[in-house]
Amino acid sequence: MPRKILALDVNSDSISVVQVSCGLKTHQIIACGHVLIEKPGGLDEAMKSLLNEMEITSDSTIVSIPGERVSYRNLRMPFKDAKKISQTLPFEVETMLPYRIEDLIVDFTVVDKGDESEILAACASRAYISEYLRQLQAYGLDPEIIDISGVPTVHWLLKQADTPGNGLFLRIGGETNTMILHLKRRIALVRTIPSKGPPVAQILREKTNNNQPDPEVTERLEASIGCLCKEVQATLHGFRWQTRKEVQPEKVFVTGPAAMHPDTARLLGESFQLPVDIIDIGRDSHIQMDENIARLWNPALMDNALALAIRETKRGVCFNFRKGEFEVKRHYFVHKKEIQKAAAFLLIILSLLSLDMGLDYHFLKERHTSLGHQITQVFTETFPDVKRIVNPVQQMRVKISEIKKSSFLPEASANEKVLDLLKDISQRLPESVDVHVTRITVDQDAVLIKGETDTFNSVDTIKKRLETSTYFSAVTISSANVDRSGNRVRFEIKLKRRTKLKT
Repeated sequence: MPRKILALDVNSDSISVVQVSCGLKTHQIIACGHVLIEKPGGLDEAMKSLLNEMEITSDSTIVSIPGERVSYRNLRMPFKDAKKISQTLPFEVETMLPYRIEDLIVDFTVVDKGDESEILAACASRAYISEYLRQLQAYGLDPEIIDISGVPTVHWLLKQADTPGNGLFLRIGGETNTMILHLKRRIALVRTIPSKGPPVAQILREKTNNNQPDPEVTERLEASIGCLCKEVQATLHGFRWQTRKEVQPEKVFVTGPAAMHPDTARLLGESFQLPVDIIDIGRDSHIQMDENIARLWNPALMDNALALAIRETKRGVCFNFRKGEFEVKRHYFVHKKEIQKAAAFLLIILSLLSLDMGLDYHFLKERHTSLGHQITQVFTETFPDVKRIVNPVQQMRVKISEIKKSSFLPEASANEKVLDLLKDISQRLPESVDVHVTRITVDQDAVLIKGETDTFNSVDTIKKRLETSTYFSAVTISSANVDRSGNRVRFEIKLKRRTKLKT
């Protein structure tokens, strides 16, 4: 039986709704709609208007939130495993945002994997998601997924064979416009850019010449798009500087109200000197719609909702802010016959599993004995002074625990402890200097200090004060750069340890 999916693409100025019936390889659009949000906080009124226009009952619901409701950060992490990234990402992001991590829901997508993983993190307010769900649930909607408007459209583009590896997606028309950059067929950057002056959608609604070319509308559209293109170019320039990458999109993809004007593609092409493609997901061979839907269909306004409806639902695809306390609690209802069939299959599986375990027991026992001999051999080689071996695993844990309790540095004199080094560094940092140390790394050869301060002179002052320490033979400023805000100086100082303390 076909499954119905309802998708709501919510922006600050409008809601687009698409309902599809999912077949084996196709999606049939069975309903669609678009309503304006006339004023801030007008989601309830827009939802009431939609309910008057269409039936929204479905098997599952997927929604998006406006891009400007999300904070984005590009960062690197020394992990490749998605689980480890998910566990540590909130703590990395907390230092980059002026919010408590307890107030945020954090999701991410991997941009690139190398020695380190390049991550695009997206953070949304818990309070906003809670209120958003409350409003939707008041109308009987409990979405399985909360994505970001526009992101599923880019994922649809990346599945198309003719989409280049590097490209730029733009949704233009509202009070805020969305840009998404993809590199090597992965989303690398998401930003929202406020419109300067009246939004394009408002300019087009004010058109009065009944589908005839209007020079005034074209002039205002050209000015608005020109300002937007400058902001996009500046954002791309900043991304190049931050990542040290050669970022050059090969094509621009456009949707949103601006895509309805015939001059939009030309204006964007002239600004970026790139080919421009107006998105129309309805042309996908896997998408079907009857004549009644085709008469209502407007790809510029509804494509993002359609992409949301046909997006993959598995974890790790796009973003999803239904996490933690907001995660969907699934309920499963099955019939008696289905339970009986499941029990029969389970019995067969358990029987086969028991047989397999019986056959493998002998080999596992031999393997266990062999591993026991290997553990004893490793323990003997590591701790040759221990003559009586009863439980090599437990004895090795005790030895390792004893080593960890030692606070002395390798190959250091007995009176040189890590705490002594830290105390000496702390005492020599001048109280009059505004300094924030973010990381200290200590090894047997050197100490590496990373932090931030107010001026380059403060960095020099810190260096001179540390040079007076008897613990270090040389103090070097490895780097000192102004951060993105322009108000702080990030620095890295390397202190070479003496092989023997002065007496």
